[in-house]
Amino acid sequence: MQAPYTRKSNYKLFLLLLMNSSAHRVQLAPDSISTVTAKYFDSQKPFAFPRYGNACKYFENGRDYLGAVAQSFREARSFIMITDWQLDYDVELDQRGTSEHKGRLSALLADAVKRGVHVRIMLYDAVNPMLDTHEEIAQEVFGKIPDGRGSVEVLLANPNTGRSAIGAYNIPRNGKRIVKHMNCFFSHHQKSVVVDGHIAYVGGLDLAYGRWDTNSFDVVIDRKIHVLNDAYNSQLVPGREMSSQELQLVGPYRSYRTFEKSLSGGKLFDETCQPRQPWQDVAVQILGPAAFDVFNNFVLRWNSFAGTDTNFLDGSMRAGWFKRANGPDLLADPLQRGQGTAAVQICRSASSQQLRDELKLWGDRYEFINDDWNTRNTERRKIVQKARQDWCTEHQTSILDAMVNSIRSARGFIYIENQFFMSECGVDRNGRKCPSENKIIAELANAVGQAIHAGRPFHIWLVLPEHPEGLMEAAATSSQTWWALQGVMGASGSLVKRINNSIVRKNSKKWGLDSGPVPLAAQESLLAKYGMTNEWKKYLTVLNLRNYGCTDRCVLTEMVYVHSKLLIVDDAVAIIGSANINDRSLLGNGDTELAAVIVDEAEAKMTDVGGGIRLPTRKFARDLRMSQWRKHLGMLVDVKTTGVQRARTAPSGVDIEKPLSDSSITGIRRLSEANRNAYSEVFLHTPRDSHKTLTEGRELAFPLKIGSVERDFSTVPKLQPKYMVHKRVRLPSVIPSATSEQSSHDVILSTHNVADAIRYLRDNVHGFFVAMPLHWASYQTETPLAPAADSMIAANGLEAKEAIV
Repeated sequence: MQAPYTRKSNYKLFLLLLMNSSAHRVQLAPDSISTVTAKYFDSQKPFAFPRYGNACKYFENGRDYLGAVAQSFREARSFIMITDWQLDYDVELDQRGTSEHKGRLSALLADAVKRGVHVRIMLYDAVNPMLDTHEEIAQEVFGKIPDGRGSVEVLLANPNTGRSAIGAYNIPRNGKRIVKHMNCFFSHHQKSVVVDGHIAYVGGLDLAYGRWDTNSFDVVIDRKIHVLNDAYNSQLVPGREMSSQELQLVGPYRSYRTFEKSLSGGKLFDETCQPRQPWQDVAVQILGPAAFDVFNNFVLRWNSFAGTDTNFLDGSMRAGWFKRANGPDLLADPLQRGQGTAAVQICRSASSQQLRDELKLWGDRYEFINDDWNTRNTERRKIVQKARQDWCTEHQTSILDAMVNSIRSARGFIYIENQFFMSECGVDRNGRKCPSENKIIAELANAVGQAIHAGRPFHIWLVLPEHPEGLMEAAATSSQTWWALQGVMGASGSLVKRINNSIVRKNSKKWGLDSGPVPLAAQESLLAKYGMTNEWKKYLTVLNLRNYGCTDRCVLTEMVYVHSKLLIVDDAVAIIGSANINDRSLLGNGDTELAAVIVDEAEAKMTDVGGGIRLPTRKFARDLRMSQWRKHLGMLVDVKTTGVQRARTAPSGVDIEKPLSDSSITGIRRLSEANRNAYSEVFLHTPRDSHKTLTEGRELAFPLKIGSVERDFSTVPKLQPKYMVHKRVRLPSVIPSATSEQSSHDVILSTHNVADAIRYLRDNVHGFFVAMPLHWASYQTETPLAPAADSMIAANGLEAKEAIV
């Protein structure tokens, strides 16, 4: 956390502009344990003010989100602005499975440009040559769209974190050779869409391969739905060649009318024996004044990059162009209350260097940047501009500030879905210091600790992927997986150990302890002595998501990749954006991020959340959290699938409206543990507590064998022996020719017993929650070292696009 702003003369005036940010009240109900939450918004050094009267709609799967974005593109009248970490020109936003492919992103944008819409796209310029986010392909293809009445431009955002480059290499750009700095600690990671300045989308979803999904999380690849590269799984190595039909989709020249050929050396995943990776993510559509701040972020970043460094050929967005496009007629006025019911603050992570780059753009001669663009307020504008000037010497951490404020305001429960969980947690079991500095774990532990000492219920629900994207042998994947496990349980300052410390201190008087600190070993002994070793489970549940399916040939399973960046506190506030729980996303000097803090004024009421607790809840956050639970419990399965089937009711004991009740906590924990055990019963490779190292599951996995010849797809799901069938077959040893005679020999062919395995999974797996194996790799004696270049995901041995000079 940054220290509070201390220039009192300006700060007091500035706070007046924020004074309504916490003015949300509900009537307290008698005869109940109740509390009024404190502030949620960032009021320290915010990027934007809370805006009022927004209509917010959440999306909890890629199908619904991408479909809504596609419809907004079709209805666009003036301009479209897109930021993405990865964007793929041929990803189908909607109308999948149709022969015309009219929902392809490139087709939608080409139609918009033809109508007179101006499209601006800002992408991550992948400075790590081992990590390909396809940005140069997108720039090339969109550059071929005819301007028509509109136009399209793509800017590849260069590093501006202020860190020194660690190398450089030459790249071709628009016919010129320029030097590209390799600052691998930077990533343009924002994911947003703005249409006509009054509709905005914010969340974790890129317009990219693999993000389209349904509430069924199907692991089976459907060639009609998941065309070519959209059959996505970063854990696997593709196992088949492109078919003739697929080759017909790829034109002789890269064009916005075609699909991209396979980006994996011409190979695609074999749908008969390889699963796709289902994708869990959350996004929000904002209709109203807060859309201005998403627009403003785009313009500030674009114009601060344009004409500099690797972007010296990119032109700025000019006010004259914006007026000719009738942008001001549609742009939201952020100082006017909208027609919706939600207060929304747009928050960012940005470096001090970026703030300095943007500073000049806040001046009076730049139109449409200041939020009083429609109704000039000179005195107010001076206060805001002076604050921006004073703040630009430090990194902007308004997402972290809002997260901390919301966590500190929690009085009942916290629900988190996040791609990463890397936070300061002391030293691991091998004595290595945690590489993270952010204090999210400490803040979560403090929230639990306050409840323990107050003698009231409290619970944290933490939903993570089993591991980050990539092969476990890759340095980034193994390191990030390790520190997530250490942060939850293994390290000296882990969340579990901090909770245990609070439990011990709460009982210290009863147990005859002095007032000093209790060593970790002594804490564990005391908890064991009094039968409270698992007492922490009253306060914390850690979950993954997984699904299964089958083809005629194989039984498949894959983790559901939790990519969400979602925080819900007390069903009262929701934070949705692009920021992961790690230093890169939260400390400001790494990745640029964008998030929305949403406090709905609709249906604010005292709600029984279980455990004898009544809390003030709000419609948006409450509905979203309950819908996420229904989805993960399998109650929203919405398409025919060979995997998890739709559940008609919640599991026994689970009350979705009461996340703090003992029966809900116990019910979900038992369900998730049973699901994890069922996967372990069928498959050899899925993560589990008994795997002594991170890679043991992969080492146990075996390829299909024909005699002494191994055909290794690297990804054929490996079943326990009882679910394998071994057949003796006779195969030719030599292909006959003019000089040889054909012979034959017996071999053993191992195949899946599909019927028995699926029957067992169908009977024993319910919903998608699986318990996170917190003791996974408990015998690993070496701490995985992070790669030299702090990759967003592991490079996985991809070929460099350009040789490093």
